[in-house]
Amino acid sequence: MIYMLMQAQTDPLSLLLNLLFFVMIFMSMFYGTKIQMWRSSKEVQSGLEKLKTWNDDCKQILLKVFKKYADKKEMDKDLQLKLDDFLSFITIGPVSLDPYGIIAKLDHIIDIRDDRYKEEVALLAPNVTPGSPEAQNLENMVEAAGAVDYIYRLIKHFLIMGKKSKSYILLMQISMQLSLILGMAKSYYRATKAFSEGSPIGDGLGPMVAGSFVRNVAQQDDVKAVEIEKDTIMQEVDFEDRTIYVIRARGPGGTVGKPGTAIKKLVEDQDKNISRIFMIDAGLKLSSDKTGSIVVGVGAAIGGIGVEKYFIEDSSTKKDIPIDALICRQSLENAITVMTRPITQSVPALVEKIKMGIRKRTEKGSKIIVAGIGNTIGIGV
Repeated sequence: MIYMLMQAQTDPLSLLLNLLFFVMIFMSMFYGTKIQMWRSSKEVQSGLEKLKTWNDDCKQILLKVFKKYADKKEMDKDLQLKLDDFLSFITIGPVSLDPYGIIAKLDHIIDIRDDRYKEEVALLAPNVTPGSPEAQNLENMVEAAGAVDYIYRLIKHFLIMGKKSKSYILLMQISMQLSLILGMAKSYYRATKAFSEGSPIGDGLGPMVAGSFVRNVAQQDDVKAVEIEKDTIMQEVDFEDRTIYVIRARGPGGTVGKPGTAIKKLVEDQDKNISRIFMIDAGLKLSSDKTGSIVVGVGAAIGGIGVEKYFIEDSSTKKDIPIDALICRQSLENAITVMTRPITQSVPALVEKIKMGIRKRTEKGSKIIVAGIGNTIGIGV
């Protein structure tokens, strides 16, 4: 074949290009997968270095903030070791082979997990008042930093496994999804900073709307707030001959409360006779959607693993109570980082939509629940 090429082509450059072409075909046939594996592993390694930087920064932020409330005699190295152990804290879900009773089991596990978080924070930061906004913010910080740490360890695990097993498919899968994974990790990295500052986050939209609604309707700032459930408050106001029970988590510490349990309690109260429920929450947007745009619909607008949502749906279904949902579109990064202007600007519009919905779909003399769902960090009563 080479002899034929030499006879057909007298131009040395053409001969060289043809030879190079055949060499490349030969290499792709026998070394293509190895070249692809090397390229994918380099991309994953590059992403892993970014994750390590963010993970180390998160740990430094944790150390800096916890040091303010830790025992003054404790060395930084010892405190860092304790924080590292806390970051690897896990919650094992209940068995779901027999789904009957799974909600009660999940609720029990979540309560135990929340109590353990409070205990660990109290041990690491003995100079902070248990249950205070500062203590709640520390818990949120650990959760966000723990997410970054887990993503870093997970990608490192797959990189090591891919190299050991020489599986280019495994490395390619991670490499192709790396931009999405890094975007998620960066969001949690920025969330750690937001929690350390105590700044309101995008997910706090629901409680912010609920608070604005109360002040708008009552025309005063000091409406009495009653703790109806753990870290969850209720405020009662009158609006155009209707009684409104406004539910939201208690601020300004970082907590989402137990709005589902609170709504269930009000719905099952025979004296209340609730006729409609309005729920406001942040919702993930599509890439083409505008941040801060509003969506109106029906159904229980609440995230999480489903326990609180179950309580709302179960109690409202038994009494045939309709649920109206108002959603503010935002990305994951918007939801867990400092609240941006487009989200803040949607608050007055949402308050007006709630008032319009009450006028249109409820009668005078009725009793209504308005629930603002979300994390109340930096958002007071």
